Amino acid sequence: MDTTAPNLVVAGGTDIAHELRGTGRFSAVFNVFSASELRALSRSGRVRLPAAFVFTPRFAEDVPGADVAALANGLADIGFRVVVHDSFVERGDRFGANVRITGSRQPMPELLSLLGAAGRSPLPLPPAASDGYPGPLSGPRKGGRVIAVAAAKGGVGRTSLIVNLAVHAARSLRSAGRTGRTVLLDTSLQKADIGRYLNVRSPTILDLLHEPGPLTSHTVRDHLAHVPDVDLYALLGPPGFTDADAALAGSVPYLRILALLRQMFDFVFVDTPVAEPHHTTLTDLILREADAILVPVEPSRPTLETIHAWLETITMPPYSRGGGVAAEKLSLILNRARPDVGCGPEEIMRIMDGWRFVGRVPHDREWTRAVNASRLIAFNGDPELDAVFSGILRAATEDPVFATAMGSPSGGRRRRRRILGLPIT
Repeated sequence: MDTTAPNLVVAGGTDIAHELRGTGRFSAVFNVFSASELRALSRSGRVRLPAAFVFTPRFAEDVPGADVAALANGLADIGFRVVVHDSFVERGDRFGANVRITGSRQPMPELLSLLGAAGRSPLPLPPAASDGYPGPLSGPRKGGRVIAVAAAKGGVGRTSLIVNLAVHAARSLRSAGRTGRTVLLDTSLQKADIGRYLNVRSPTILDLLHEPGPLTSHTVRDHLAHVPDVDLYALLGPPGFTDADAALAGSVPYLRILALLRQMFDFVFVDTPVAEPHHTTLTDLILREADAILVPVEPSRPTLETIHAWLETITMPPYSRGGGVAAEKLSLILNRARPDVGCGPEEIMRIMDGWRFVGRVPHDREWTRAVNASRLIAFNGDPELDAVFSGILRAATEDPVFATAMGSPSGGRRRRRRILGLPIT
């Protein structure tokens, strides 16, 4: 490897780290999310001259006295090339003459020139995780698959659906000999209900974020709850409304946590708050990082119209103020399906024409009782629901472990068609 090629530290930016790594102009690309992680990387001795630093708006200033201006000026004074996003100048930060300022639309050749890498021949690309500071990338992911549930309206069954899917996935993987490969992440700060369904209360994400030092795979694993009956791990949300600190558990630490969980597990299931169009959990985490987004819908025309408009918004290109999500990422699930409410399956398909449906969860008393009691239906191993869950997971993951349901009920197909109001054959 060319040891004279600069190595690069991208502070906070995942997309730009991926793009700069892809140029092949740097001997190593490190991606850190906060001042505490940058300090740990600096102490490791792996960043040496020549080197360059890029500070982006998503960098978390979580160490007193280690704001971007202090870090950038200090690094530039000792000979490193430093580039900062102009948003820091706009907020009033002052930088020395050796610190370069750039904007979001800086052409790549000019950015490479600022970083001292212009005109170099591309180097062989290093493995994505070789630097030990993995970050979520914009391109194809390495590691586990992230499956999130999201909806623009509350009360459609997001949490009950994602928790039951995670439990079913963990049971299926364990049956196939793949133990300890499923984790559930709760990103809903104000209504963190995963712990209630799993009947566990601690540890939580707040315990993790109060730990000193950088987030690592070891610290994350130490703060996961475990449900041994189904071999499911979970990172729980805050235990109550008064504990939910949005400033502490924003999208930046979740990005780092999600990157680590992706390395540690085959499947990362993510519960989310109500997906308002500009909520940072949606825009910075779910829309960017999820490999599959499950959208539950209910047999209600107002709900369907709201979700239809939301789906159109998040799939619009960013230059139109949309989310830029590929429609192939999105899968709709008809939840609590029933024929007697004036909005049956055929009417729903008409209203939501053009969007992919991957499953129907029937409305029956046992499911309703389980939801009202914050109880998991997937624990029961009901063969009919196993078939539904396997179908959803097969579409979302393409993993052959879900090719067949865990059981095959007698007369199950006829009963499901009756519940859904479809002709019995």
